[in-house]
Amino acid sequence: MIDKLEFYHGAAIVRIVEDARCRSIRKHEAGYLINGDRLLYLKYTTKEHSPWRFSVSEEDREHFASGKNGFGVWVLGLVCGGDGVCAVRWEQLTTLLGDTGGWLAAKRVFGGCYAVSGSCGNLERKVALNQWPGILFEEAENNGR
Repeated sequence: MIDKLEFYHGAAIVRIVEDARCRSIRKHEAGYLINGDRLLYLKYTTKEHSPWRFSVSEEDREHFASGKNGFGVWVLGLVCGGDGVCAVRWEQLTTLLGDTGGWLAAKRVFGGCYAVSGSCGNLERKVALNQWPGILFEEAENNGR
């Protein structure tokens, strides 16, 4: 039987593997390492409909912080049931969570973008459904890598 974590992580990872910019993907202690310089941490919910909520524990925050060092690109992928993956950059987590654990929520109407909120604030801009997995590669390209 397929474990839920394998099922939902697999749904996010298959899109990365199928992207022409993906050269490698491997497991890392803080998530997944893409092309050797991009770190991805995935969280999922099995809920079918918006809004999707995610708990972020202090342990998660420690994983985030330990994984951030040494990587130019760090992305949190929120797997929203069978709807899609909402991508959040490391820099955006402070706006959403402050310096502690808490919760994140992604809300999307049919045909729309994800509105992302957290226990300490909201993202100003919505996250497009088609941003996944391009965000993993765009940031590095924009930084001249």
